[in-house]
Amino acid sequence: MSLRKHVLRVAVGDPGALAPFLALRLGLPAGEVERWVDLGAVQVDGRRAQAVTRLAPGAQVVAREPAKVGGGEPRLKVAWRDDVLLVVDKPPGMLSQPSQGEASSSVEVLVRREHPDARPMHRLDRDASGLLLVALRPDAYAALQHSLDRGEIAREYLAVAAGKITEPQQIRLKIARDPADSRRRLALPERAPGGQSARTHIVPVAAAAGGTLIRVTLDTGRTHQIRVHLAALGHPLVGDRLYGGPAAPRLMLHAARLAFPHPQTAAPIEVVSAIAWS
Repeated sequence: MSLRKHVLRVAVGDPGALAPFLALRLGLPAGEVERWVDLGAVQVDGRRAQAVTRLAPGAQVVAREPAKVGGGEPRLKVAWRDDVLLVVDKPPGMLSQPSQGEASSSVEVLVRREHPDARPMHRLDRDASGLLLVALRPDAYAALQHSLDRGEIAREYLAVAAGKITEPQQIRLKIARDPADSRRRLALPERAPGGQSARTHIVPVAAAAGGTLIRVTLDTGRTHQIRVHLAALGHPLVGDRLYGGPAAPRLMLHAARLAFPHPQTAAPIEVVSAIAWS
């Protein structure tokens, strides 16, 4: 889990090598800089940095402080659990599933230390927070996947969107990969060739600092769906630098409610998570 995120801009006169730059700007010893880089915790202009990465003035360096060795093991907050599934309340900064550069600190890997067959049923973006459903056994995964395919798993989000939203809306735009930037997705008209269909429902709740607090539900679960759809509407999420949102300490997106039938008993389960935007 990332304990703190540093967003730095390389200025004229800064060291051109990554290690001296981080040592200067963050006050880190050389060995600690090497550890951050080896863990994949440093990106330059959106790409994972290597020890030999060179820096040019204007480049953006994002460094996420990894957990310290010994006593710093990330711990999961469990909102609900039994023998076959659990619901994790994920903090911002933690991956749902392992990436190539950060294989040791995702929700999936941490759960698998106790339950080797565990698999998340869906994902949350690294910088989002909230409820993540995890099957602990293959039979539970199969049953929950069936429920997911049938639209029986309800996911509700709270988000702060830039600007003023006054009426409920349904957004029906396809989502496709951005050929110019592998990190991003694009919104396309419903009848456009390519892309995947996606439907998002938003309901304004209240005015909020920097925008409007909205409640969001999904009929589909595409990568970055809420972020892409709101940006296409002209109301990017606050804190969403990737899609042009206003600056904020974090991405203002929280998975606040999950409701689903239990994979063994079919009993209805509802789990909620409160949010303080900090």
